[in-house]
Amino acid sequence: MATYKEIKGTSIEVVSSDPSNPVLGQIWYNTTSQTLKGVELGAASWSTGGNMGTARRSLAGAGTQTAGLAFGGFAPPNSAATEEYNGTAWTGGGNLGTVSQALGGAGTQTAGLAISGQSNPSTELTSCEEYNGSSWTAGGAVSTAAEYLAGAGTQTAALAIGGFQRGTATEEYNGTSWTNGGALGTGRGGLTGCGTQTAALAMGGNPDLNISEEYNGSSWTAGGNLGTSREYAASAGLQTAALIFAGATNSPLTNLTESYDGSSWTSAGDMSVGRNSLAGAGIQTSALAFGGQTPTITAATEEFNEAAPTTVTLSGS
Repeated sequence: MATYKEIKGTSIEVVSSDPSNPVLGQIWYNTTSQTLKGVELGAASWSTGGNMGTARRSLAGAGTQTAGLAFGGFAPPNSAATEEYNGTAWTGGGNLGTVSQALGGAGTQTAGLAISGQSNPSTELTSCEEYNGSSWTAGGAVSTAAEYLAGAGTQTAALAIGGFQRGTATEEYNGTSWTNGGALGTGRGGLTGCGTQTAALAMGGNPDLNISEEYNGSSWTAGGNLGTSREYAASAGLQTAALIFAGATNSPLTNLTESYDGSSWTSAGDMSVGRNSLAGAGIQTSALAFGGQTPTITAATEEFNEAAPTTVTLSGS
């Protein structure tokens, strides 16, 4: 059997006080407390962020945890409001040109994309709008109007995925116009998506699906199944490092989070409350969740952060 020294390249330290900057995997014996201690990875967790100015569900999101973008949604009525997040608080941005809920989102806070959705009164849209950090302007129209679709990618290299009126359809955006991409294996609305135009991920969907699919820029293939089936969830990250969080599963709302490594999903930290029809932004290790229905329409924001190293007592007093 290999010794600790053979594995780590050093012996277990014997010290009178804990190291000031221990690293993950380090182990030492504290002679003062007569305890064996070490550093392990703590649990990833969600924490409370600043509330949005306008509570809404069925909105879209883009950007990062410290530079997020929220737009559209149902307040009621349908909303054109845009808000920007700085890691602490939301402030008002430029309104969408068309009020819209159940729309797709992509891009960043200063180069966002609003895709399709539903306007007042209950009319599905083919419109696409581009955000420059202060105002929205019209972009190229999608081929098929849809609601509860998923978006992914950037403002100049985006995807519009699925949706109740689109079925298996995927469209690709080049910053000017949309063209047909590869068809989803399972057509659905109420799904969520993340990643890039050439390496995207589509997850969940109505009715309470546990599937995920991976896109390579031309076709979709099956990915690992979610541990919990869900619809109207939100997501963040990349195809090989993604999060899915909240949503509805068999009707009840869920607060569960799962993490994807490119092949399988594992449980991550739970949100404070279950909600669906929310929006997400950011990356797997630093994500943002905002808005949705709990079942009341909410303005609440939560921030997800990766597990941090923590010192633990292994044995002794």
